[in-house]
Amino acid sequence: MSARIDVHLLTLDEPTEWREACIASLAGAPIRLHRLPGIPGCVGKARAAGFARGTLPLVSFVDPDDRYEAAAFAPLADALEACPSAVLAYTDETLMDEQGRDTSVRRLAYSAFQHAHSASHVHGLIVMRRSAVEPVLPRITDLDAGAEWLLTRLVARQGSVLHLPLVGRHWRQHPNQHHRRARSMASGPLPNLATP
Repeated sequence: MSARIDVHLLTLDEPTEWREACIASLAGAPIRLHRLPGIPGCVGKARAAGFARGTLPLVSFVDPDDRYEAAAFAPLADALEACPSAVLAYTDETLMDEQGRDTSVRRLAYSAFQHAHSASHVHGLIVMRRSAVEPVLPRITDLDAGAEWLLTRLVARQGSVLHLPLVGRHWRQHPNQHHRRARSMASGPLPNLATP
C-alpha cells in the first residue's frame, strides 16, 4: 500500500514501551511516518516542524503515548478525496487507562460551537489537507498547550470538517499528559482567530 498521508510523531519523555506500542499500532497504515524530537514548552514550534516534513497532500500527527487504528487512515483520506471542499477529517476515540485498557468511547460528531469551546472536541485521529495547514503554521509556533486546538480551528475556517464515526485513536490517560502539565492555557485564552 502506497503512502497517502505524511504523519509526524514528536518524542519527549514518554516511556519507551508506550512509544513502541504507538509505532506498532501504525503498521499497515498508508502513511509515511516522520519521527522528530519534541521541544519542551514549544509544542507549536515542534508541530510546525513536523508538518513541514514530507510532500504528500494530506498530513496528520500521532502522540507517542497513544495507540491508533491503522485501518482508520485510509477512510479519512478517502473521505477528503471524495469531498474537495473538506479540509479536515477526524474520528472518534477511546479513552484508555495508563496500562492501555480501553475504558470508554468518545463519540465526537462535529459541532463548530463545540470546536470553538473545547480543545478535545476535534481530537481523535485527525487528517488535514497540507494546503490548509501550511499557511496557518506561523500562528501556532509560539504556543505550547493549545497549539493543536488552534491549528484545527484555523484549518476548519478554510472549508468543511468531516467526522467519521469510527474509532481511530486510543487516548491514554495518565498524570504526565501534556495538557495536565502545561500552564500556558491557564494564563489566558487562545489568540483571537480574527487577527492575522
